[in-house]
Amino acid sequence: MDKALLVKSVFIFVAIWGFTVAFMWFRPRIEAFWKIIATLIFVFYVWFFWENLNSGYALFVQNWYTVLIDFLKELVALVFVNLFLFWPLALIILFYKSDDIGAERLLKFMCILTLALWIVFVAYVYYEKGIDSFFYEKLKEFIPDAR
Repeated sequence: MDKALLVKSVFIFVAIWGFTVAFMWFRPRIEAFWKIIATLIFVFYVWFFWENLNSGYALFVQNWYTVLIDFLKELVALVFVNLFLFWPLALIILFYKSDDIGAERLLKFMCILTLALWIVFVAYVYYEKGIDSFFYEKLKEFIPDAR
């Protein structure tokens, strides 16, 4: 399971989720009941992925730069894979949206996002070694404290 998508980046995803849960508590006009439910869902995920979070934190402390690059790679791959879910949802929203300008903006956004992701993945497939060496070696030299 260590090679599965998202497992290496669980720590960063949960850290971002934790910040957003904290910000949610400062949002007015949301019932406290729903804030508690959202917080309990977050706590459940922390409990469920505790081992992955501990190992992810240890890796982050040991080598934060590589962990962040891996996270960004997994995030782009995750968005690319989830386009199978995003496109039908966007088209349903587009159909039911009463604002024509908003519907057109949503369609433009989805088209541009999809084309950009295709370009990124085609470039990465053909130039994987060069791109990885740039991010993992050459760019690392310009960032202080990157190990």
